[in-house]
Amino acid sequence: MRILDKYLYKELTFTLLAVLAVLLLVSFGTETTRVLTMAIEGKLPGDVVFQVLMLKIPAALEVILPLAVLLAVMLAIGRLYQDQEMVVFRSCGIPEGYFQKQVALFLVPWALMTAFITLWLTPWAAQTERHVISLAQVNAPIAGLVAGRFNRLPNNNGVLYARDIEANGHMQEVWIRLGESRDHAIFSAPQGRFEWVDGRLALVLLKGYSYDGLAQADALTVQQFERLALFLPELTPSQSRLRNREISSAELWRSDIAAHQALLQWRLVLPLSILVLGLLALKMSKTKPRQGRFAKIFIAIILYVVYIQLLTTTENALSKERLSLWIGLWWIPLVFLAFVFAKPKSIKRFLTGGHRR
Repeated sequence: MRILDKYLYKELTFTLLAVLAVLLLVSFGTETTRVLTMAIEGKLPGDVVFQVLMLKIPAALEVILPLAVLLAVMLAIGRLYQDQEMVVFRSCGIPEGYFQKQVALFLVPWALMTAFITLWLTPWAAQTERHVISLAQVNAPIAGLVAGRFNRLPNNNGVLYARDIEANGHMQEVWIRLGESRDHAIFSAPQGRFEWVDGRLALVLLKGYSYDGLAQADALTVQQFERLALFLPELTPSQSRLRNREISSAELWRSDIAAHQALLQWRLVLPLSILVLGLLALKMSKTKPRQGRFAKIFIAIILYVVYIQLLTTTENALSKERLSLWIGLWWIPLVFLAFVFAKPKSIKRFLTGGHRR
C-alpha cells in the first residue's frame, strides 16, 4: 500500500467514525427520551431500558450509515481541495480515477458491514428486543408480590395471596379475590403462574375452584376448573405483534408476500447505497478555492433526504402492490449512480433541457 493510499484511508476512516459518533448521539438522544417516557408511563419495565436502547442500534445504523458515509467522504475529500492538496496531487500526475478507485475500495467493507446489519443483525435485534420486553413484563408483576402475604392489586382491584413465589413466576397455594366488577369472586388453586395468553399477560390457575356470588348466600356457586386464565387490568401490558422487521432474511426470500419482498429489497439496497452515496459525495466534494469546505454539505443532506424518501415511498408502494416488484427499489440507486459517472456538462445539459445559451 502506497503512502498516499494510507493517508487517504486514514482521513476517510477518522472522519467517518467522527461523523458516525455524532449522528448516533443525535439519533439516540431522541430515542432515549422516547424509551424513558415509555418506562415512566409503565409501558416498559425500567430494568430493561438500557438493553432495549442497545438493541435499537442496528435499526438506527441502517439509516445513519449511508448519511455518515456521504458526509464523511465530502468532508475528507473536501479538505484536500480546501488545503490545495488536491492541486499538488494533480500536478504529480495522479488522475481523478485514482480517487474514485480508492474511495470505492474504502467503501466496500462498510457496504459489507451494512449488509450484515440489514440482513441479519437488525432482525435478530428486533426479535431479541420483543423477547426481552415480554420477559420483563412477565417478571414485573412478580417483583411486586410478596409470598405469604395478602398483596393488594393495583387500583384496589382485589387481593392476591400465594404461599410461595418462585423466580420464574410459578406460585404455590394461590388465592385471589377480585373486586366488585366480578361480584367479589374468589379463586383458589394449588398452582399458578404468569404467562402470555392470546397476546395478553394473564395469571393462570391450575386445578382449582372458583366461588361466585359470595354477596348472597343463596346465590353461592362453586365450580371446579382444570385451567383458568385471569386477565388482571394492571397486569396486561400489550405484547407487540411480530413485526416485519423481525422476520429473518431467509424467510423473506422464501415468501411470496409483496410486503416481505419489498422489505427484502430494502435490506439489499441499503448496502448498495453505501457505494452509491459515497461516490456521489466524492463528486460533490470538489470545491473552488473560495467556496469553503462546507459549501455543498446542505445540498448533500437534501440529496440524502430525497434518496431515503424515494426508497421509503417506493417500498410502501411495493408492499401495497401499487408497483411491480420487477421495478422494485433498484432504479433509485441506478439513477443516482448515473449522476456519479455523468460528466458535468451532461448534467448541466440535462438540467437545462438540452438548450444552449
